[in-house]
Amino acid sequence: SHDIKSMSNDLKKRIKETEQFAADVSHELKNPLSGLKSSSDLLLTNKLDKENKKLLVHNMGRDIQRMNILISDIANYTLTQVEISEENFETINLINFLYDFKNSLSNDDYFITIQSIEKEVFISVNKNKLIQVLHNLLDNAFSYAEVKSKILINITTKYHQCYIDIVDQGPGISLKYKEKIFERFYTDRAQFRNEHTGLGLSISRSIIESFDGSINLSKSSYPGFNGACFEIKLPLKDVKKI
Repeated sequence: SHDIKSMSNDLKKRIKETEQFAADVSHELKNPLSGLKSSSDLLLTNKLDKENKKLLVHNMGRDIQRMNILISDIANYTLTQVEISEENFETINLINFLYDFKNSLSNDDYFITIQSIEKEVFISVNKNKLIQVLHNLLDNAFSYAEVKSKILINITTKYHQCYIDIVDQGPGISLKYKEKIFERFYTDRAQFRNEHTGLGLSISRSIIESFDGSINLSKSSYPGFNGACFEIKLPLKDVKKI
């Protein structure tokens, strides 16, 4: 009886989340669709001069680009939710993992520094999903920080927990938005709205929570790094018990 009740509550929760996600998707797609409909109606009137027609076609292209990115990110978000429920975990040395990840990057416009007192920090994660989180956070930093600036990844351990701080030298994000930025489709970057859907941080939080961890925006305490600071907390793995 207890198991059936638990399954029923879990099913209700998933149905509610699906309904909310569908409503969010519908809302986000309506904006570019409305823009395309208005532009199409204006073109059909055939009362615009050449310059205004050119501007209108440009705006239509922008709305189409926005829809393509939305559809791609929505599919990625949905796939991630499925993969999380089926993910395979393995124990890794986080320090070696981060250096391997850094060496795999091809972006030479930013300097990434990894620092840790510890030489070995073992955690149990799905490696591909953790890489996805790191890419999301670095893409977020790249979009704010100036070219040739630095990004710091600092690792510490305390009370059987591992802390990964990723901080940049950009303008930062106000802590009053520390929960808002993890909501689906939220973005405060109006000038880059056609490039960012606001799903990256929501996906990252879902992944980290599937590792029994947490991710939050915090105030940077690192000299020279006054931008956004994201703190990931994950449970340490005792390799002696493996």
